[in-house]
Amino acid sequence: GKTTSKPSKSKHNDATANSTIDDNSNILVKFWSRLNLKERAAVGTLAVVVSLLTENFLIWVVSATYQPGIVGSPTPLQDNGRIVLESLAKKLWNVEESWMAKRPLQSIRDILNVQYALVAALGASFVCLELQLGGKKTSHRSLAGLALHALMTLASARLIRTISFVLTVLPSQVPNCYRRHFPPPPDNWKDWILVGMLPSSRGGCNDLILSGHATVTSTIACASTSVSSDMSFSVAVWTLIALDYSIEAYQGLHYSVDMFLGGIVTCLLWHLTAPLENEGELEQMHKKEQSRKKGGDGDIALVPPLDATVVAMYASPAILAFFILAVFPEASVNYFAILYSVVAGIIFKKHGFTNFLQHELLCLLTFTIGVYL
Repeated sequence: GKTTSKPSKSKHNDATANSTIDDNSNILVKFWSRLNLKERAAVGTLAVVVSLLTENFLIWVVSATYQPGIVGSPTPLQDNGRIVLESLAKKLWNVEESWMAKRPLQSIRDILNVQYALVAALGASFVCLELQLGGKKTSHRSLAGLALHALMTLASARLIRTISFVLTVLPSQVPNCYRRHFPPPPDNWKDWILVGMLPSSRGGCNDLILSGHATVTSTIACASTSVSSDMSFSVAVWTLIALDYSIEAYQGLHYSVDMFLGGIVTCLLWHLTAPLENEGELEQMHKKEQSRKKGGDGDIALVPPLDATVVAMYASPAILAFFILAVFPEASVNYFAILYSVVAGIIFKKHGFTNFLQHELLCLLTFTIGVYL
């Protein structure tokens, strides 16, 4: 008669493994779908903080394990972009050596203050979205949606940057860079962790591809120009960024390819993560529509009376964030970032997403990006 073969044990194990993966992915999808737009933006804030802390530690690890940089100044790679920029600087300022143009170029960069001009543009974009001042282009968008889009773009860009400089170590263009930035490599793992927790806010030595500076400024530029309907504003923003990146490459703080890829990759990620904002906005509009049909009040919540307790509660994380930026030693910043993140997790677990949790996360984002920008 005919015989039937039993399924092999390896096929059964593969099926079990695949079902486990599917279950895990379904759990993540269900968790994400249950979150509203503001809660997703909160997840984006934590993603940025985690990516910055991880990157900060690995900057130290890569620099402290690159032996040629520890013992001396390895020969930098040929940077054709910088060579062209140096030639242009010599002609524009009529100097014999390219380094003679460094001071006037830095003066231009200081006057323009591109980073904080971009921060101001981003703030104006938030106001336009909140007050719906952008016309048809922004009528379907919200502040929370833009924040989610920008935060996920930045977190993804920093993750790609971290993986890139860990995979391939490039020699720094700055002479004796390691001695200027880091102590000698320690002998025990505890000291490695302690040094790795010190913020590398003034840059490392071998964290070159991609430029962290370019990821932040490009993300802010993408966010602010996506809200504006004025083409001249967009042209002005990207012209300022191109000038800023050119001066950065000319000064030798980064290879020109670092700045180029930092800007390009971040812009591509901005378009890649656009569905996060669009889907969130559509879901929020659908929930509001369902609430209206049921006769509900949508997302409107009862506001507690404004008394001294409420004022003190909201003032505390903001005042502490100011002192972290302006008064406390820079070495403590990462520990405060972890503290704020833990507190945010506790609040979310006990009370869900509240206005105070949103405020606390904004304070966390403010001093974290304030240090690393």
